[in-house]
Amino acid sequence: VNDDEVRRRLIEKMSYLTQDLADPEPSSEEALRQFYEASPDLFTIPALVSFDQVFFSPGARGASLDADAAAGLAALRSGRAPAEVGDRTPLRESYDDAPREQVAVLFGDELAAALFGAEPGEWSGPFRSDFGLHAVRLRNRTVARLPPYDEIAARVAEEYGAARRREANERAYREMRARYDVVVELPPQ
Repeated sequence: VNDDEVRRRLIEKMSYLTQDLADPEPSSEEALRQFYEASPDLFTIPALVSFDQVFFSPGARGASLDADAAAGLAALRSGRAPAEVGDRTPLRESYDDAPREQVAVLFGDELAAALFGAEPGEWSGPFRSDFGLHAVRLRNRTVARLPPYDEIAARVAEEYGAARRREANERAYREMRARYDVVVELPPQ
């Protein structure tokens, strides 16, 4: 048996022994509110954007890509329908309630920064991504907010229980590791 196999079996055994070790008792309202107040990052809803995008393909447009994207943007601003302007893409034409990280991963930091700083309504761009060029129109943007405790009390209770289980499992792991010595016997050479 190799070291990786022994390690995997030990991890499986420890996970089995500590599985749901600390099924938490019902928590007091006071403990849940303290957890909520101490963990605002866990419960804050990030700023979100809803937007439309029109894609201009480098493969389809070649050397005229920049000029075609600029002309497409002008056509969109003058009221032309998005379906009549761009190229086909595997990306969606519209996104609803997308966090900044998702926009940045799909379209790049430049476009994400533009959307999170733009005013709704106007087509802007073109912005370059790994795929090509995009014209975008912000439809709506929300600001980050921490919902009041009463609005998310059930979620707070779930997160609190999960945190207590993780803490109890970590304690159990430490206690188990303290009771064992691992001895590796190498075969004679």
